[in-house]
Amino acid sequence: MVAIPEKVLKLLGDKDAVKVLVTAGKGGRPHAIVCGTIISPAPDMMAVGEVLMHRASKNLDNNAKASFLVVKGMESYEINCCFKERQTAGPLYDAMKAQCDAMKLPLAAVRVFKVCCVCDEGAGPNAGKKIA
Repeated sequence: MVAIPEKVLKLLGDKDAVKVLVTAGKGGRPHAIVCGTIISPAPDMMAVGEVLMHRASKNLDNNAKASFLVVKGMESYEINCCFKERQTAGPLYDAMKAQCDAMKLPLAAVRVFKVCCVCDEGAGPNAGKKIA
């Protein structure tokens, strides 16, 4: 099990941090989108609300590999994951639905991922180094 380090979890919880989901299509072409619903419900797990994610959803259905990037100032981390499941019911879905309803965003599902590795991508001497 790969656990996301505490400093990365803290940044994920920061409302001012920019959070990006990167997927790849069948031909390998990357597709990056900013997502305000990216969370880590457990240290070895990532999740994102499927809100207007037409191309990203299609990519995940064809290629389970994905990456999350969280950035604030000079601090940045990449979380490499494998798509695990799409939830349309249950506690995680209900919590995400309440969050999306408050923002008047249409939630179709919650995409859940297993964390494979975490890298420091900040502007500093550790850029590119695997930290988990």
